[in-house]
Amino acid sequence: LPSSPLPIPKQEMVNPDVFPIFFQLGTYAVFALIAYFAESGRAFEWRSPKELKWVVLDTFLIVYLYGVFRFREGLTKQEYGEKKETNEEPLLPKENAAGIIRNAERTAGNAGEQLPNFLLSMYMYAMVRPFTAAVIGLIELALMAAYPFLFGYDAKKLGPGLSLSTIPRYMLNEYMAMASIMALFGFVKNSA
Repeated sequence: LPSSPLPIPKQEMVNPDVFPIFFQLGTYAVFALIAYFAESGRAFEWRSPKELKWVVLDTFLIVYLYGVFRFREGLTKQEYGEKKETNEEPLLPKENAAGIIRNAERTAGNAGEQLPNFLLSMYMYAMVRPFTAAVIGLIELALMAAYPFLFGYDAKKLGPGLSLSTIPRYMLNEYMAMASIMALFGFVKNSA
């Protein structure tokens, strides 16, 4: 084979940061242990529409809130930042337009990132505990609504309380998913 005219730098294998992987696995193990006792005697079974009415209401409310966040994102970009096709200036130039736009983008983005996991885990958990899944859905809705206020309006840094919205939502989603799987496969403590 002919040699390359350009020198190819030698690349060394970089070890990825494995802490997040082990932390996530540890989190699932803790939730599995909690579910083993908390879901004692529970089974994963299909529920009637009457039992799921509050879960369906939560679904409507959270999808509606997601739509509000997406609409707010578009209006914010139109009002503060991006020029329209007609090359008009933004309607209201603001000194902190970048922070306001970033808040709207990340609020809608975070909602979109967590929404599929939340809906899947809530409906799975509704097959174990319908009313509890609905209550967790309301908590999720409140935490999601708090996100834009906790994110802050600084263009370069996050609000100090942002993790008060995101981390509990991750934990609720993971618990509902793990508890559902534990009940589905019968890995919960027998109530007898």
